[in-house]
Amino acid sequence: MIQNQDVPVVLNDCKRSKTPVLISSSGLDIAFQTIIKEIDGNTVVLENMVKPEFISRFAKGEKFFLQCKMLRFQSTDVHPRGVSMAFEIQENSLIEETRQSERFMFTPDENVIAEIINPYDGKTKLRRQLMDMSASGLSLRINRTTKPFAPGSVLSNISVAIDGKHWTTLNGEVVYNRKFMDLKGKLKVQVGVKFLTAPKK
Repeated sequence: MIQNQDVPVVLNDCKRSKTPVLISSSGLDIAFQTIIKEIDGNTVVLENMVKPEFISRFAKGEKFFLQCKMLRFQSTDVHPRGVSMAFEIQENSLIEETRQSERFMFTPDENVIAEIINPYDGKTKLRRQLMDMSASGLSLRINRTTKPFAPGSVLSNISVAIDGKHWTTLNGEVVYNRKFMDLKGKLKVQVGVKFLTAPKK
């Protein structure tokens, strides 16, 4: 296992809590949300959520990536095992992440919403679900990429609410869009936002 004390803690926490993780391949521009079923030494056994129509392109990738909370791994060795998939954590697998601070993950049922003023008209309110949040950024779950959520867009006064109660307000910049298939097999887009100001209550 990688000589990093955070790795086994984070992986085992994701397994225990059934926190969704993302598996992706350099051969495909779509990631797949899944869960960790087992951790066996250097092998992370995942539920195989890659749809049959994507399997061929997924398998042809030269590199594979596993995103688990704030940790991102790279491997050249992934083996489908029927309903499971084995991701081998290799030497130097841990990749530097843009957000090193702990991420708090949110499921669609937790009702954590960001309300954003459309930067292109200055008045339309856009409400989107949060996937996760850390001290330095957050990510949104959207159905498709639109202009306000394109990389480079600056979002001012993002208001985050939990169960209808205001939690924090912040400014941010969109740094990436990532297509992924959620646990229900629906295609979504993850929008990564880097904070430009510290969150405030």
